[in-house]
Amino acid sequence: MLALDLDDTLLHRDLTISAVNVAALKEAEEAGIKIVLASGRNIVSMRGYADFLGMNRPGDFLICSNGAEMVAADSGEIVERLMLSRELCFEAVGAIEAAGFGWQVYVDGKILCNELNDWALKDGGLTGQPVIEAGDRDALFANGQVKFVIPGEPERISALLVELSSRFEGRAEVLTSKPYFLEVLPLGADKGAALSRLAASLGIPMASVMAIGDAMNDLGMIRASGWGCAPANAIPSVRAAARVVSDRTNDEDAVADLIRKIALA
Repeated sequence: MLALDLDDTLLHRDLTISAVNVAALKEAEEAGIKIVLASGRNIVSMRGYADFLGMNRPGDFLICSNGAEMVAADSGEIVERLMLSRELCFEAVGAIEAAGFGWQVYVDGKILCNELNDWALKDGGLTGQPVIEAGDRDALFANGQVKFVIPGEPERISALLVELSSRFEGRAEVLTSKPYFLEVLPLGADKGAALSRLAASLGIPMASVMAIGDAMNDLGMIRASGWGCAPANAIPSVRAAARVVSDRTNDEDAVADLIRKIALA
């Protein structure tokens, strides 16, 4: 099995999948390797890429929202979903706003934010989802949420990561998906844990799984996989954890490079 992060890994900076990467993925499929997309994006934002790659057959799965959701690609059925509780949602927004940050959640293909801002609009541009201001919080958090995204300047985000990690230790996952996006997720939401459960259900040992990613939210699957790999543009902690690091960046088709040098070798 081959698990691929999207942003800054499989995708070029213009958010497209190159013909070189498509060809390598096709070769991997023909060799009997199962392809899984594993992203911090939700299913709405991932669907177009899955369809582009032809990942809409029975038995195709997507790991979404940094492992908080697993989706059957052919039907869109939620196979697994972890949720932050109503109480934790209110505690999270209180802590986020007290620290001087905005927040956003993802509901029915829309990005709902506590106030419209350039960061939320940037996320809308990245994911193709409309951005609107959140309404009644009691209604919004009544059944919990899958995750919160807190955007901001990387230096401020780094400080908030430390603060929220300490506050929610043992109760939620706190990580960065980009230097300017901090995420608060349900406890146990992790790409590596989700990938391990999926592999086990399909009878695939993790020693036969290759995962490629670049950011903090990819560390779980990099460490869990027998072949954890990274593009040259990955952050230092991911490069250090990876078994193999390509000398090519995402814009230089690192995914194709790693598939051909390792999975197809």
